[in-house]
Amino acid sequence: MYFKFLITLSLFCAPLVFSAHHETSEKEGLSEQEVIAIAMSAAPANVSSKATVIDSMGKVLRAGSNGWTCMPGTPPNDNVNPMCVDQAWQKWLKAYMEKTPYDSENESFGTSYMLIGDIAVDNDDPSNFDKSKGIWVAEGPHLMLLMPESLMSDLPTDPYSGGPYVMWKGSEFVHVMVPLETTEPLN
Repeated sequence: MYFKFLITLSLFCAPLVFSAHHETSEKEGLSEQEVIAIAMSAAPANVSSKATVIDSMGKVLRAGSNGWTCMPGTPPNDNVNPMCVDQAWQKWLKAYMEKTPYDSENESFGTSYMLIGDIAVDNDDPSNFDKSKGIWVAEGPHLMLLMPESLMSDLPTDPYSGGPYVMWKGSEFVHVMVPLETTEPLN
């Protein structure tokens, strides 16, 4: 199912791999309603209340009517980084998870909410798992925007410069991060 690709994304931008030892939310003792509430916490109610909600395995828990999809978080850290994505982000996530080409210059503008925040990722390289290199950032509440990379040229790439910044510049999965709180450097 298409949504299985969406849920396996570790934040929108954390390239974690789905583990064979993954425990589902149900095994962790969360009810379906609790998982739905966690997923909905990623966006304002006017978005999440009518969104499709999927669990960490991609199962549709609630059908939606507004084109948005909310998910609770990604293994192995279920329910720590919920997100709600529009249809453009759904396409981006599918390409990201399937490792298929994505050309920001020829795709739609898109918006994703992560109002609970996200885990640490390398701001420069979507495939870097080595925290000893790169610029790592653990963003608090934020939005993510898809647009042609050519429109991002005046934005900084430093996540600690204040305001919106470009994540994964030069990669096909480039996007704009819009922090809603001050982003503090990691130690």
